[in-house]
Amino acid sequence: MEKSKEKDKQILISADLFAKFERMAGSYGLTKKALLEAMIFYFKATQADPRDPKADNPTDALKALDKRLVSFIRQQENELLRPMSDDLKLLLQLISQDLPKTLRQSQIKTIGGAFKPEFQTERFRAVYEDLMKKTS
Repeated sequence: MEKSKEKDKQILISADLFAKFERMAGSYGLTKKALLEAMIFYFKATQADPRDPKADNPTDALKALDKRLVSFIRQQENELLRPMSDDLKLLLQLISQDLPKTLRQSQIKTIGGAFKPEFQTERFRAVYEDLMKKTS
């Protein structure tokens, strides 16, 4: 049986680029061969184009995602949380006024019923039931 020998190959690059390559290998704690292999695997795995050094870097992508997430949260705050807060403030104002009990109970039912059951916590339900008892 004949042993197959793997032969190393050479790549010719300019002296300046080779010096940069050596410094890069040293900064990563790799041999030049290990760095070149890692670079090849990296470009194959990420399918990044090495000719385009201005490609999106992960930090910029995370910053963009962060901005979108903050924007989404602000939208939810404006569309859901603020209206709920306004409804609760209105509910408290109605309860504190000297309105006929039937009107107050009707308003409490309307506001309490506006919250979907999946958004009603146990605390919310307890306060709601307590308010209903007080106005009846």
